[in-house]
Amino acid sequence: MSTKKLELHVWGRDGDISLIDPESRACAWLLFLHLTPLNTDFVVVTSCNTNLAETCKLPVLIVHDGSRIEKNEGFYAVVDFVSTLHPTESKFIPNNRLSSTEQLVNITLAKYIQNTFYYISQYNLYVNTRNYEQCTRKRFASLLPFPMYYNQPLSFHKDACEKVKILGLGSSSAGFFSFSGAPELELDDNDSAESNPVAISALHEKVMLAKGKDKVLLRESKRSFRCLLLLDGYVNHVMKLFKELNLDSPVEFAHLFRPNKISACELLLYAHLHSLTHSDLPDRFIYKYLSEKFPPFFRFSTTIMEALDSAMTKSHFRALQKDEIPSLWNEIKLWAAFPKPGSTTN
Repeated sequence: MSTKKLELHVWGRDGDISLIDPESRACAWLLFLHLTPLNTDFVVVTSCNTNLAETCKLPVLIVHDGSRIEKNEGFYAVVDFVSTLHPTESKFIPNNRLSSTEQLVNITLAKYIQNTFYYISQYNLYVNTRNYEQCTRKRFASLLPFPMYYNQPLSFHKDACEKVKILGLGSSSAGFFSFSGAPELELDDNDSAESNPVAISALHEKVMLAKGKDKVLLRESKRSFRCLLLLDGYVNHVMKLFKELNLDSPVEFAHLFRPNKISACELLLYAHLHSLTHSDLPDRFIYKYLSEKFPPFFRFSTTIMEALDSAMTKSHFRALQKDEIPSLWNEIKLWAAFPKPGSTTN
């Protein structure tokens, strides 16, 4: 049994992992899936304190080994550490337990998910107006104290809006820089024929406002439609990969490498699907599309996600401790303890 003390800090509160960050859930699933059967103790801290990580991003796995502290930041770093700590196979398949071909598939698919499903998640959580305004932004308000819950969601929203442009899901088409392979939809936010119109009466102003709302809804619909076009190709790619790896399988989709065992790339895939289809989202267009267009894929994925969630026992969770809670006072103490390069103190 390892003497290391493992603390995984993920986005969430009161033992509930938030949907705002799929990698947080993927890392928590990994620890419960791989470490629990091996009797390795660990704690999952539902957090919002990004200052705990050098990159100022969650998730981060903090390892206490005597006086030594090691931080593994992000999904890939956590997978590497856990796989090295316990290279034996459990319900989770470490990369070293896969064949050379399977290792290549595992790494390649994880990168593929990061370049595809990741951006769909960014759009769905932070760019889709209904989901962002009615769900995502409110989640930050429950995670962060005043006044911090104003800046953080805006920062995530702005960052996501820039990121999804590469797939043509921003305010304009990505053009030559779109790597999706799906048909381009021109999402022009400007109307040259009616730029800066002036209302000539109260009735005209109401008509203009209604027309403006219609344009916003049309743009949102176009982006959501393009999102589904992209997602269709991504899911088909994953299902095709399953068939290539399991030529004799009688089912359309199941575990990629081993029966009843999950690899790192699969955990990441299911974490994104969990976020994309979450029941708390007001606009569940992705849930509806996947359940109707890909029934076998959706049913199997849902079964796995429910099993992974049910395996996360509350006894392994803890709340933030006093010095870990984000606050203006703790921010000042952190700045004083670790001043920025070039700063001076009296």
